[in-house]
Amino acid sequence: MNLRKKVFLGFMAFIVAPLFVLGTITYLLSQSIIQQNYAEQSEFTLKAVGRNITYVLKEANYFSQASMQREDIQRMLGAKDGVDAVTLTEYDRLLQRTFLSYTPAYSVTLYDFERQSFSQGKIGYRPLSFAELAKLPVFGEVMALNGVPRWIGPHEFENWTGNKPLFTMIRVINDTYTLDNRGILLQQFQFNELNRIFNYFGTSHSNGVRFMIVNQDGLIMVDNKDKLSGQTLSSHIDGSIHLGGEYESGKMKFDGVESIVSVHHLDLDEFGKMNWSVVSVTPWAYLSGRSMQVIQWIGAITILSLLSALLFNMLFVGRIIRFILYIVNSMKKVEIGDLGIRVEANSKDETSALARGFNSLVERISTLLEDVKREQERKNKAELMLMQAQIKPHFLFNTLESINALAAQNEGRKVSRMVQRLGTILRVSFYHKEEIPLSMEIDHVRNYLEIQKYRFEDLFEYEIDVPPALFSTPILKLTLQPLLENSIQHGFEGMESSAVDGDPDRQKGFLWIAAEETEDAVVLWVQDNGAGIPDDVLLRLHGTPGSRSSGSAEAGAPMPEERVGLGIPNVADRLRIHYGSRYGMMICSRPGFGTVIRCTIPKRTTG
Repeated sequence: MNLRKKVFLGFMAFIVAPLFVLGTITYLLSQSIIQQNYAEQSEFTLKAVGRNITYVLKEANYFSQASMQREDIQRMLGAKDGVDAVTLTEYDRLLQRTFLSYTPAYSVTLYDFERQSFSQGKIGYRPLSFAELAKLPVFGEVMALNGVPRWIGPHEFENWTGNKPLFTMIRVINDTYTLDNRGILLQQFQFNELNRIFNYFGTSHSNGVRFMIVNQDGLIMVDNKDKLSGQTLSSHIDGSIHLGGEYESGKMKFDGVESIVSVHHLDLDEFGKMNWSVVSVTPWAYLSGRSMQVIQWIGAITILSLLSALLFNMLFVGRIIRFILYIVNSMKKVEIGDLGIRVEANSKDETSALARGFNSLVERISTLLEDVKREQERKNKAELMLMQAQIKPHFLFNTLESINALAAQNEGRKVSRMVQRLGTILRVSFYHKEEIPLSMEIDHVRNYLEIQKYRFEDLFEYEIDVPPALFSTPILKLTLQPLLENSIQHGFEGMESSAVDGDPDRQKGFLWIAAEETEDAVVLWVQDNGAGIPDDVLLRLHGTPGSRSSGSAEAGAPMPEERVGLGIPNVADRLRIHYGSRYGMMICSRPGFGTVIRCTIPKRTTG
């Protein structure tokens, strides 16, 4: 992974990720704190609302209790005979003065067990007959309570009590002194005070807080917004909430809006038989409005900070990283040998000093390499001159020895020809260039072999097979002549003595010089049918740099001058130094079967 990716991942892991986690934790904690604080506040509010509702029902219960214990009311229920019109009018006025004098009272109906009923109410009320009363599902429960009120909330039994927001109280009226059952009271109340209570604790309708009174089945009897009365609470929430506990609060959706729903069970057992709870619904947006604004501002500031950090990373840190990567790539180019590379820096900070230092280092390395290269070239040239100096005296000594032998034999014509050929050879040897065309080298070899044939008459024959197309190939001068000299002096050594002894079965020596072309090189062959090279000598010869053979030997082993001479090692070293390790010489030889030498040089043409 490169440096840029590491820095980016580090930026994401150690800056962006912690800020994201911190923001998430802060958001969740703030939500939890808001919910917890509101739950505590909501519990206090709902209990206060419950106490106020309790006071309202308590007042209504006491007023009803006091009214039904009046003697005139008791006498009204004790009448056994029918009531005439005048008495009925007096009873109506009595009901008006007693039960309906209480402001929340909406209607009142008294039943005796003779199935007589006396009712009075505000405009629009519908009296309920005793037969209808007896059909109410709670009638048996009312009789069993024997004087304890049984309250019915709005919309609980709409078929009998109507669909108006009226609270209905049904109770058995007992005799004040004997406690005998004298009749049944059904009284309805319209508690407008509940709206004032809800509005007081809810501050206003505009804040979205909703108060409801529900029964044990979840029926909404009272809704301060007058929209959900008569419906069930479960049809509006996406969760479940327990209505029988003292207090419970939870976060859930109410009509698709995230809200806090809180429930407080009303403790009304001492005022009659009922199982009601007060429910508040507060939209979460209302609770977290200001907090969400603060969180949104914090989020916006955090995002701006992250963008600033990202821009800093891209513009400043990224620029430095790009410059470092630029330096690294330049160093890689230097490693593969491109010393012409230079680093440009347009800034005035430390990167400029680094660029100047890098360029100075590359220039110094380039200078040192040039010095080493020039020194190596001088060294190679000195080695070549030394090797040529070794070859020239050696060849001249052997040739002059041959001429001397002919002169001793009074072979003047042969001496003349040999001197002529020697002059031609010396002109090639003293040529001012290291490389000569292959045609010149072949002409040199041919003159050399003719001189040797004058010296060793009938010792060997030779053949030169070089295609004319290769005549222009450049080759180091004096490459083939030392190899042929070694074959004549050492390979044909026994053949010369046989000729002196007049052995008719002796084998005549033969030299073969050839050249061929490959894809990227020119191969020269020098082959003889002489005595061959012994294995131990061949193995030591393999240790000479630049030469290869069919055997193996210790590197740097001394050459046996008595069998191989200086020619072969010198030629091998010259080829290696001048052409490189890809080119050179290979020797294959076997005692009694001759020697084959292969020289490989680059395929080029002289200019």
